[in-house]
Amino acid sequence: MLLLCVELAFVAPYARRAGDELFHAQPAWFLLAVAAEMVSMGAFARLQRLALRTGGLRVRLRAAASAVFAGSALSATLPGGSLVSISYRTRRMRTWGASAPLIGFTHAVTGVLSTVALVMLAGIGRTLAGDHDQLAGAAGQVSAACAVTALALVLVQRTSVLYRPVNALLRIWHKLRRGTDGQTSADVLLGELAAMRLPTRFWILGLGAALVNWVGDFVCVLAVCHAVGSAPATDKVLLAYVAAMTAVSALPLLPAGLGPLDAALVLTLHHGGMPLAAATAADLLYRTLNPGAIGVAGWSVLLVRRRSRSGRGRMGPQSPYRVADPVHERGVEHGRLQDVAG
Repeated sequence: MLLLCVELAFVAPYARRAGDELFHAQPAWFLLAVAAEMVSMGAFARLQRLALRTGGLRVRLRAAASAVFAGSALSATLPGGSLVSISYRTRRMRTWGASAPLIGFTHAVTGVLSTVALVMLAGIGRTLAGDHDQLAGAAGQVSAACAVTALALVLVQRTSVLYRPVNALLRIWHKLRRGTDGQTSADVLLGELAAMRLPTRFWILGLGAALVNWVGDFVCVLAVCHAVGSAPATDKVLLAYVAAMTAVSALPLLPAGLGPLDAALVLTLHHGGMPLAAATAADLLYRTLNPGAIGVAGWSVLLVRRRSRSGRGRMGPQSPYRVADPVHERGVEHGRLQDVAG
């Protein structure tokens, strides 16, 4: 609430002029912004599906998209929403039949590919702006992320290297808990990690999906700038967008980057040549879509799922028919989960 008051105080002096810009917004550009945001969300859902498929788990796009929308709604509307969103998506993956190693891998690889894609987008913005001095730094960041990923993949494929440190940790765990289940769990975990095979096609498609995710969101920002009657240079908007997303990543516990994202976007757009009132109006229009419309769609998914579970719970004791579990009824075949509807 305090952050919202601070943001309102910052926006208040320009609210009247921004309201005039919004009143005269062009519908065609706004519809383009809506379409671009939907493409962005769909690309992130496809990225998660690709990661889950490496473990033999096939999830339908509709189920993956509903989880992404619901997770985004939690992330955008709750304090510490990023952690809540990860927890929710983890639970959804478990209901689909994903193992703990596959869930951890999915979260990790989506984060890595998204980071690399954003850095690449920043490099494109610097190139368009003619700022070649920053390209070496961007290339170094991409190289570092790729090197860390490659090292992790080598360890995953050679789990024998991990047995000694894992066993050392397990001995400490046994002393604290006096249990024997830890060794079995570690063997299963390392075995499942070793069984994962990541073809080159996965990295190409995954990076492509991550780029489409960011580019779709950027096109949404560019479209709302045109919708309020301003036509800024594409490279200026791209640099403003990257600056805003970087500000959000620095403070991940704030819901929807409330405050830092808006300040970074408005000020950078204004510095790039947009009138301050138009930049504020563009930010407000963008926020009606992300997190506004996405939040409404995500909470609708959560409510529908809650009502559906409640309905199944009420009919269970009264009906002689058993409610089918999509994971166990259609999922298990030759030890691998296939075609989970979610």
